Amino acid sequence: MWRVGALLAWAALAVPACAGAAAFPPAGHWRGVYQCAQGNTALDLTIVPVSPTALTALFYFHAIAANQGVPSGCFLMRGTYDAASASVDLTPTVWLAQPAGYVSVGLAGVVGQGGAVLSGAVFGPACSHFSLAVTNQPEMPPAPSVCRIAGKGPTV
Repeated sequence: MWRVGALLAWAALAVPACAGAAAFPPAGHWRGVYQCAQGNTALDLTIVPVSPTALTALFYFHAIAANQGVPSGCFLMRGTYDAASASVDLTPTVWLAQPAGYVSVGLAGVVGQGGAVLSGAVFGPACSHFSLAVTNQPEMPPAPSVCRIAGKGPTV
C-alpha cells in the first residue's frame, strides 16, 4: 500500500503546473455530496494528475448532518481528463477502508465555472449523481488515518 501513496506523491511533484485548485487537468481537493443507496453522502475527492490526460484520486466518504448513519470509508481511483469537453472519468481501483456492505463506485463528470465545480453521474448500485466544489479546507470530520491526505498524497 505504501507504493500507492508514494506514486501519488511523486505524480503530484511531477506535474507542478497542475497544482492550482482551478488548474487543468483538475487537481486538488474537492468537497460535496453524492447520492447512492445509503442516501445523500458527504464526499471529499482528492485528484492528482499524473499527465495532462491521466488522473489518480482518493475518494473519501462519510456522514452528513441529514444522514448520520453513513459510515466513513475510502478507496483509490484512476481515470482520465479530456480538456476539450472538460470531462473527468474515474474508476475505482483499491479499497483503503471499506465499511461492511459497501461497494466502490465510479464517477463521470464535467468541470465547470472556471474550474471551481465538478459534477456528474455516479456509477454503482442505486446511485445517481455527485456535486463537488474546490476547497482548501481539511476534511470534516477528520478522515481515518488510512484516508488522510498528507502533503501531496494519501498517508498509505
